Amino acid sequence: MSSPANEKNIYIFLEYLQKERRYSPYTVDNYGRTLRQFSQFLEERDLTLVQAKTQDLADFLAYLKTHHHLKRISQANRISALRTFYRFLRRRGIVDCDPTDGLGKLNKEKKLPNFLTVGEVEFLLNHLKQKAREKQDFPSLRNWAFFELLYSSGLRVGEITQLKIKNLDLASKMVKVKGKGGKERIVPFNESTQEALREYLSHCPFSREEVFLSQRGTPLTSRGARKILEAITKEAGLGGKRISPHVFRHSFATHLLGGGAELRMVQEALGHSSLSTTQIYTHLNWDKMKRVYQETHPHAKKVKNDD
Repeated sequence: MSSPANEKNIYIFLEYLQKERRYSPYTVDNYGRTLRQFSQFLEERDLTLVQAKTQDLADFLAYLKTHHHLKRISQANRISALRTFYRFLRRRGIVDCDPTDGLGKLNKEKKLPNFLTVGEVEFLLNHLKQKAREKQDFPSLRNWAFFELLYSSGLRVGEITQLKIKNLDLASKMVKVKGKGGKERIVPFNESTQEALREYLSHCPFSREEVFLSQRGTPLTSRGARKILEAITKEAGLGGKRISPHVFRHSFATHLLGGGAELRMVQEALGHSSLSTTQIYTHLNWDKMKRVYQETHPHAKKVKNDD
């Protein structure tokens, strides 16, 4: 049970939420629970809610994370309750300053990107290649070349739709692109992509600066590429799986790291300004990392044999 002084402030705050702000009973109960928990935490420090400083709030949140193993969404809810409470107290003149002003924002938890297996990518690209070989028409050849390049280079879909003929070096199997922030980089591609691009360009009936064009001869857009991929996945029997052009980029990074590529190299290919952005792909290879560790580390081998 909180002290009388704390309970009084909590009571008038919850009444305000319920009667004036029309918060749901569920939210009011959750906010009250958080404040009483914080109140008890402060009482162990001989402090009241009104006396709490930013460091006390930070310590409380660290305590919750360590002892209650709260997920990010639960931590964010606790912070929201505390911010709303202290802003209320400050408006009422009960506190002179808001201790939550010194709290940093809680970084959002990064979700692991969706990606295709090597087998799924090969199946899809083989489907495109076979169709291009059979029809030998502009759309089929373009689609084969587009998605071959998308996967083999790891480029963003927007970087490919804006790719100029002058920046494509078929002989050296390299492209020069301008990424985010106007930064230019040179990225290699493989022989399969080289073959697909040569056939596509030799059958392209239009003369434009851009490499990839629509059937009207205008530059292909990112939206157009998404629509094309939706039709292709249904046609190939993969309609039940959510596949966007960006998934090819995720697959490129995942497969490179899974094959032993250095993180810095993948960062350069993807055009990430920070290595931390690229590091999310290392989580996708955790099972492989554990397996390699068990097979190569001498202590890991010993533990494994003892089992």
